[in-house]
Amino acid sequence: MSNSISPSSASRNVSSDVASLARSWRKGLTPPPSLNVVEWAERYRKLSKESSNGGRFIVSRVEVARGPMLAATEPGVSKITLVACTQLLKTTVIENITGRFIQVEPCPILAVFPKDDAAETFSKDRLAPMIRDTKVLRDLFGEAKATDAGATLTHKQFPGGHITLVGSNSPTNLAMRPIRLLVCDEIDKYPMSAGGEGPPIDLAEERQAEFRTNSLTVLACSPTIAGRSAIEASYDESDQRKAFVACPHCGEQQPLEWENVKFDKDDQDKIVPASARLVCVGCGAPWTEADRLKALKVVSWRQTRAFTCCGERQEPEIWDQEVHGVRYALCRHCNTRALSNEHAGFHASKLYAPKQTVVETVKKFARALRRGPEALKTFRNTQLALTWKEGADAPEWQDVYNRRDDHLSGTVCRHALVLFGGVDVQKDRLEVGVWGFGRNRQRWLVEHRVLPGDTGRPEVWADLEAMFDETWLSEAGPELSVRDWGVDSGAYTSEVYAFVRSMAGRANVHAVDGVDSYQSAYLGVAAREANFKGKRLRRGLKVIRVGVSFCKQELMSCLSLQRPAGGAAYPSGFVHLPRDVSEDVVKQLTSEELIVSVTRGKTRREWIVISGRRNEVLDCANYARAIAQMRGWDRWREAQWRELESLLGIGQADEDGHDIAQSTVVAASRAPSRRRARSVIRSSVVR
Repeated sequence: MSNSISPSSASRNVSSDVASLARSWRKGLTPPPSLNVVEWAERYRKLSKESSNGGRFIVSRVEVARGPMLAATEPGVSKITLVACTQLLKTTVIENITGRFIQVEPCPILAVFPKDDAAETFSKDRLAPMIRDTKVLRDLFGEAKATDAGATLTHKQFPGGHITLVGSNSPTNLAMRPIRLLVCDEIDKYPMSAGGEGPPIDLAEERQAEFRTNSLTVLACSPTIAGRSAIEASYDESDQRKAFVACPHCGEQQPLEWENVKFDKDDQDKIVPASARLVCVGCGAPWTEADRLKALKVVSWRQTRAFTCCGERQEPEIWDQEVHGVRYALCRHCNTRALSNEHAGFHASKLYAPKQTVVETVKKFARALRRGPEALKTFRNTQLALTWKEGADAPEWQDVYNRRDDHLSGTVCRHALVLFGGVDVQKDRLEVGVWGFGRNRQRWLVEHRVLPGDTGRPEVWADLEAMFDETWLSEAGPELSVRDWGVDSGAYTSEVYAFVRSMAGRANVHAVDGVDSYQSAYLGVAAREANFKGKRLRRGLKVIRVGVSFCKQELMSCLSLQRPAGGAAYPSGFVHLPRDVSEDVVKQLTSEELIVSVTRGKTRREWIVISGRRNEVLDCANYARAIAQMRGWDRWREAQWRELESLLGIGQADEDGHDIAQSTVVAASRAPSRRRARSVIRSSVVR
């Protein structure tokens, strides 16, 4: 049998190969279409049969998703934060952004999930069906399949890039390769640290260094616990966009808020879900379900974060014309854009869901009310996309900051008659809080100071010793020194013990050890030094044990007190803060909240640091309060307070006949400096 090929057949094969090569060449030279995510999704995306809306993707079905998708290609945006209720738009937005980048701007992509099994589930249930049913993606991954011998469930290559899906608990996977597009889903479920190497998102974002000019990060989650929710913290850092819709009755533009949902109650004070309706914030007209669906057809995303422009703090009131799916906030004075769009934040609740009526949402709320706090927490998180505040004992720092006093830092108010100090010890610094105490359990923050330096070296301790000799000017005239100091010995025990021993001659420097538990006593003294047989030395170093849980509870309660109106007396326990105190100091002072949990029938109460806050100011305040308790401050009688006032000269007159307190207030406010005392007031009351 002859195997020869005729010349004409060979010629046809060569022509076919040349034509195929030419097509491939032209295809390679043809740039991808310049499409934003919405355009790409509506042109190419096919929803899988597993979804409730199979077939061609139509963004108008969930119009509220348009804004977050457009932000992926919005000039200037490098991070997107998406705070949304469940089953509304989070996953769809993530899928469409990922699909668009795979085809239009192929690049290395990293998708992070709480755990490895969640990454595998997303790959099987979401990514694989999207590739299977979207032809342009199927073709791309089909081309790569023959050459990608290492393709796995969580790592897939395509022409020009790859997509890797990992769990947030693996620092190795997070730091393995450079990436341009980072997608992080359900970030509130991430561990605080990935293998002890740091926050997972921070580790992943470090991989974007090579693509710094055109990288994009997408964070998505339903919020969880207030103060500990990572998505809440990220949204607070963003430009805080909200979805505005027009009232069908008056045209007033407004976001859909839970506060505007109204319902009736029956004679047993139970909610009647059938009466639920949205009410316009402008005209007060109730919306029917048809009105709501009509309003949802046109959604306008607007920046709502407060800003400072033209020397004034402003809430957004006017906005620019819509561009890239958003209306930028404008300064009401200079009419220029006042907010950066580098970090675009979006928030959407079930009130924007076309498939869930307001009546159904209120039914879920009524059911949650009957079932208790855990069900209410789930309702707020999953339906309203709002955090749940567990620690009701912690006041909002803004409220505390807004009721500052008129005195300045470094000046002692005339009603603060004795000073106590607390020292918090960190590796690279000492933080010192000086507090004044007076009648009626009131206290004043005189100063919070940071002494930088390695606490393993003597220099910073010398700075602290020098501070022990300082005095603070009282509005009543004389200068006051701190009566007693409490130095935290919990973390750097040997260094603190050595320092306190060296201060034995002062007799007012004490080592304190904070015990954050309601099981310990409020205040106690324990011997810490022993001989070689292990026996405690009677005259050895004594450590004051402080039940800081009680201190925190008392302080948070006092910080929640409101300033009296009309010159009325301050309530017992009021905490006074100076006019020039920084926001950071107030945030630290209110940095913990009380969490109550029940495990196996046992109730546990513990104070937890709010995410993103430091608490050194709070610790210093607690140590100063404990030392004041040791000296019996809250047990002093009126005669003892009068003795202190007599020593301070309150009510006496100077040589010119002016009241001492009145003549020194102005001087103190002008120059709140600390000077070496020529005559330092001490009282036998506190000895």
